[in-house]
Amino acid sequence: MLRHFATLAAALACTLTLAAGAHAQTPPLTIVVGFAPGGGVDTLARSLGEALAKPLGRPVLVENRPGAGGTIAAGTVARAAPDGNTLLFADSSLLLAPHVFDKVSYDLQKSFAPVAVVGEAGLALAVPADSPAKSLQELLDMARKDPGRYTYASVGIGSMHHLSGELLKMLSRIDLVHVPYNGGNPAVQALLGGHVDVSISGLQAVVPQAEAGRARILGVLAPQRYSGLPDVPAIGEVLPGFAALPTLFLLAPAGTPAASIAALEQALQQALSSPQLAETYQRQRAEVGFRPAAELATWLPMEEQRWVEVIQKSQLTFN
Repeated sequence: MLRHFATLAAALACTLTLAAGAHAQTPPLTIVVGFAPGGGVDTLARSLGEALAKPLGRPVLVENRPGAGGTIAAGTVARAAPDGNTLLFADSSLLLAPHVFDKVSYDLQKSFAPVAVVGEAGLALAVPADSPAKSLQELLDMARKDPGRYTYASVGIGSMHHLSGELLKMLSRIDLVHVPYNGGNPAVQALLGGHVDVSISGLQAVVPQAEAGRARILGVLAPQRYSGLPDVPAIGEVLPGFAALPTLFLLAPAGTPAASIAALEQALQQALSSPQLAETYQRQRAEVGFRPAAELATWLPMEEQRWVEVIQKSQLTFN
């Protein structure tokens, strides 16, 4: 009897050792982010990673490679092994980078395999609380009466915020002077300090100022209203066809096996249904939204071309 138990114990120990070894050999998934730790995109990526670990059955790490408009992070992922263990967490600004910077170390359409869309962030057009413009239409009317008099702040030259302002100018036929700042909070502070007339900023930067009565949001830069601000009109309501939503998506290195992409898609769908993740998105003024790899693959070149046309029609240069 004792010999029988000893045999069972040895077999069980062997099984546990093999299982532990197999788990230890499972490499983590690394999500590379082109922004510094603590920012909105980084927070979303980390929260997504936490939610993704369970359905994937392996750890998820976040690696920050900030700088050069996200091109450093993108280049890192483009050069990574196509084994399904490395992803890029990016937003729509990635589509602008090849047209803003002189050289990038990757080809946006050839260096990556689309994985999925995982949500949308939000931008808002705001004025100081004491601005005479009480609505977007009033602001447009003011700008038409005095071309070149009014200024708008963005987070930097060639940013999504900057090009959104240029798109607004094109569609509304107004002339606003662009004033770039180094980040969302400096742009909002310039607005509050009276240094600019308008800001185009991320919702997470400007909503607290509006709630405190220091700024007024005239519209969200989208075709439809943002669910978190149902009383704020969408600019698309005044200017049909206007859309400037920073879409959040994941890319893998080109050549990543289709089976790996499919497994990631399935795990992402489960992760994005997490109530905790939805709460994090809401705190960052973003919205959860899943679109599969096939849809992302179709959207990427179309969206890139749309912004290239804005750059060309606005005659923007960045060198």
